[in-house]
This record gives sequence, structure tokens and C-alpha cells, in this order.
Amino acid sequence: MARVAIFVEDPYRTLQVDPSADLETIRAAYRKLARANHPDLNPRPEAAVHMRAINAAYAVLSDPVRRAAYDARRYLPRARAAQPTASPRVRPVVMVANPPTPLQRRVDRSVAIIGILLLIAIAFYTANVIPYATRQVRTVLPPPPVPTAAAGQQSAAPPIAPGHADAAVPERLLRDTALRNFAGTALVAPSNLEPFASLPILRTEATSQGIAGYAVYYGDLTTSSASVSGRLGRASFDAGAAGPAGCSPDGAYCAGPVPGQSSGAPGLELFRGPGLVGDFPAYATHRVCCNGVFWSLSWYEPNVNMSYTIDVSRSAAAQYGGPLADGNVDAARSFANLASQLVRLP
Repeated sequence: MARVAIFVEDPYRTLQVDPSADLETIRAAYRKLARANHPDLNPRPEAAVHMRAINAAYAVLSDPVRRAAYDARRYLPRARAAQPTASPRVRPVVMVANPPTPLQRRVDRSVAIIGILLLIAIAFYTANVIPYATRQVRTVLPPPPVPTAAAGQQSAAPPIAPGHADAAVPERLLRDTALRNFAGTALVAPSNLEPFASLPILRTEATSQGIAGYAVYYGDLTTSSASVSGRLGRASFDAGAAGPAGCSPDGAYCAGPVPGQSSGAPGLELFRGPGLVGDFPAYATHRVCCNGVFWSLSWYEPNVNMSYTIDVSRSAAAQYGGPLADGNVDAARSFANLASQLVRLP
């Protein structure tokens, strides 16, 4: 078997983005490469190797601290290389300096002490003043505007957030600073909600910069996986609502090919039935391809201006239905019931 080289030394090259790319561009590039190289979607033996390199590069560039450290290491060798080198034909000039006077020694010591004090002050400012100012700004920022219902329209139902005592939030999510500081309303799975309760939390991400959003990922990429995510605004909900090619924009159910499928039985079905997630606009998709079963649910809550998505795959998804069939309408409603059991992150 041929060996495949992985360019882990340059995450920008691995993700095929410019070093000046913003976080959203990096995320889009990662999603594009993941769809092309994920072992579940690409049967080629080198796909798994490429996917590990893509994940490693994204882990560096999606973390502001790690990216800044990498950029610093990446810039220094170039800066040294750009410095002009002395011509070997130029003779060195030997200068004989007089020994410093006592006054010069005192001045040198004073300058050195001032420099040390300045470095200490900069370090204290970076470690204490900047984080405190950031927390203060987050405290005074107003919440996102809540859209009001237009005249003659029914107002949206209240946000999904049961207050049961047994709907406890996992401790890891409670301690997650990025999730707690997210500008929007973060819905998460309680500790007792399956299939999330049976899967370990792999990682979390949240940002209020650019396209504000958050995500909690569960499980692994070999047996079962799941995620709960949200984006501020309605754009992400509308982007995925079209369904398979040839579907009616208002149809409650349709089936069609998976993107990229050119032959064989349809591999994707879409459900838009009323009341799928309360009174909120919502749709569910069921995908059977790439040696796996996948269910996805998306809905938009106008009262908090958030689009939410639940994704499950493989064994976690198979319990809601495997092959595509008309009877999956009931399975879609059963799967959509997960949305009503999510809770707000306190």
C-alpha cells in the first residue's frame, strides 16, 4: 500500500486557505474538505489519513491562541531569512571603545531597570486588565433583539426549555467558558437524554464573532456520533430547507438522491410536517448512504433569533429508522421529539 504524506507542518496549506483567512472561511474550508475526505463518504484508503491531517490543521487554526502561536513561529524564520546578509568582501571595521565612565554605568543600569519594569507592567496588563475588560464588555452587551410577530400572525411558542429537576446539564458543559459566554441562547442535551447520555462529549465550540454559533459534539467517528448546534439568525436554517432535487418547496414529504448520487434508489428524504417542533418552522432529513444511516433536525426560533440543528449517525440514528420508506414519517416525528427535551444552558 502506498504511503500518503500529510502536511501537518502547515495547517493553512492543509485546509487550502490563505494565512489571512478569517475563522468562518477556515470553518467553510474544513467542512468542504471533511465532506470530500471523511472515511464514511470516501472509500479510498488514504481518506482516513487526509482526514486526520485536516482535523489536526483545523484544531490549530480554529483556536485563536494556538493559531497565534503558530503564526508567530511561522513568521520568525521568514523574518530572519529576509534580513540582508553581510557581503564577504566587506572588511570588518575594528573600533576600540573607551571603557565606560561611572556615569555611563549608572545610566545603563537605570535603563535596564526601567526596561524590566516595563516588561513586568505589560505582562500584568495582558494577564489581568485585558481579561477583566473583556468580561465587563460582555456583561454590559445587550441581548440580541427579539423579533415581534407581525400583525395578523400568531406569535411563536416559548423557547424549548423544560425545567424538570432530572434535566440536569452535564458538568462539562456548565464549566465551558465559551458556551457560557455565547451571545445567543444555547440549547443543550440534558444528562439523561438519549442518545447523548450514552455518548461521551468529544468537544465543544462557541463564538460570538462573525457568524455567531455554538456546537456540542458527542461519540466517535467509528460507531456512533451526535451533535447539538445553533447559529444566530435564520440564514443557516433556510440554507438547508430546500431538500433533494425536484422537491416541492412546500411539500410535507419528498425523497430524492443524496448530493452527488447519480444512480440507484433515492438516498435522502425530507419531512416538513406541521408541528414537527412546536409552532416553529422545522424540517427533518433522513439519509442512507456511505454505509451509514443519518438523521438531522433543524428548526428556527424567532423569539430568540436562533437556528438549531440536531444530527445523529450510525447506531444512534438507526433506532429511528434505517431504509427509506413512507412509514418514516412517524420515525421523523419521534426523532423531532428530541428538540422538545433540550434545555437552556443556565
